[in-house]
Formats: sequence, C-alpha cells, structure tokens
Amino acid sequence: MLFAKQLELLTGSCRRRHDPAVTIGLRRRRYMSREGRRKLQIFLVVLLVAAGIRLFLIYRERHSEGANPRNEAAARPLSADVYVVPHKVHAYDLRSARYLNGKTVWVQAGNQMLYFPYDPAKHRADFNHPVGLLPALDKLAIKDVLLQTDPLGQRKVLAVFSRQGESTQYATSIGAVRGEDYSLMIDDAFLIDDPHELYKHWPADVWDAIEHHQIKPGMNELQTAFALGGGVPRSSGNPGDRTMEYSFGDKKTTVTFSNDRAVDIQESK
Repeated sequence: MLFAKQLELLTGSCRRRHDPAVTIGLRRRRYMSREGRRKLQIFLVVLLVAAGIRLFLIYRERHSEGANPRNEAAARPLSADVYVVPHKVHAYDLRSARYLNGKTVWVQAGNQMLYFPYDPAKHRADFNHPVGLLPALDKLAIKDVLLQTDPLGQRKVLAVFSRQGESTQYATSIGAVRGEDYSLMIDDAFLIDDPHELYKHWPADVWDAIEHHQIKPGMNELQTAFALGGGVPRSSGNPGDRTMEYSFGDKKTTVTFSNDRAVDIQESK
C-alpha cells in the first residue's frame, strides 16, 4: 500500500515535469529575468553617461576664462587698500563717545552730514539754520560730545567742532538716543587717523585730485568717495564694477568703474 502511494507520487511528479504549461511558465520566468537584467544595465549606462556630462559641464564652467564675473572679481589682484585698518572707536553711549573730545578727525561720510551753528555760551546747536553738508575729508577739531533734543523731539548725540583754520564752532549729529539705547555712527562718520598716512601708498596726483574734490580716470571707488563724498549706485554690480552718481555743490558727477578703476566720467549741473 505504501509502495503504491510512493509510486503514484513519483509518477505525478514526472508528469508535471513534462507538462507543457509548466515548461512554458519556467521559460517565461527566465525570459523576464533576462529582460529585467538588460533594462537595469541600460539604466545604469544612461545614469553613468549623464553623470559624466554633468562633471564635464562643471569642469568647463570653472575653468573657462571670463565666463563668470565672480571669477573675475576673485582673480583681481588685491589692492594695498585692503590691508589698511582704520582705528575704530566702537562707542556705545555718551561717555564712550566722548573719547572724541580733544581729537582731530577727518570726515569719512562726505556730503552726507548736515552741520549747524553752535553757541558755546548756551551749549546749544541751532537746528533751524543748517550751514550745509560737511565735505569729504574735512579736518575737524572736536571740542565736545553732548546730547540735545531737536525740533522734532528726537534726542541727538552731537559732536561740537571747529573746522581747520576757523575758530567758529559748529555741531553735527553722530547718533541718536531712544530711552537708554544709543545708536552711534562715529566709525562711519569719521576717520580717527590721518587718511594721508593711512593711504600714503596713493600717488601724489591722486591726492592732489582728492584735495581739490576732483575725479580723474583711473581713480578707484574709495579715492572717488574721498574726493566727492558718498555716491548713489546707478547700475547693478559689485563695488568697483558699477556706475555711481555723486553730488558736490551744484554739480553731479556720474562715474563708471571697471576693475575698480574710473573708466568713464560725466559731469552735469
């Protein structure tokens, strides 16, 4: 009985092995397995080719000369100006701002700071009658730093000074106070060190143009700001590669810089 069942199982297994439906199914699975491997190989080849093209484009972009303005700026030789480190006051209240008392300073924010008559007897500035704007690199002797409320009710930090060769005293705002919070701009407004010493590497003809508030071809943006004061950008671009407009007196000067050199100068009134 047992022998008969074993023989029947063996015979059935042999029949299934030679069954056409089973054979076709096995062949189909082998075919699909081969097709899957081939598709995977094609996908991997395409992926490798795409990665190679991407690497080539990155290499060409980084090594192409003049293709990227940022690369040009990075390749520009460093000027000696970047090694100049002007002295900073870092004032944070009235007491620390009075570090200026008795000091000689040079106006860094030229044509941006209004100045007013000052009465030493009353210790008051006359905000209602501004004298004008302080010229760039004007040399000032600081007499005092004090607080005064302007006609709009704002508390101002004032620097009292006399200009070179004058005994008359004036005042200009170097900050404001709200409550107990001071907002001071001393380090943007003034140079504590003599700019002629800081930038003694500049040629004599450049300094001559600066002293006469003139601009000549080849001057850089900093030299132009020292000559004409702060400017307004009239084009996009980084400092040294853009167009700036300057106002000095009743004259407007538009200067285009390339590679931090003035290449085009237009004057108008």
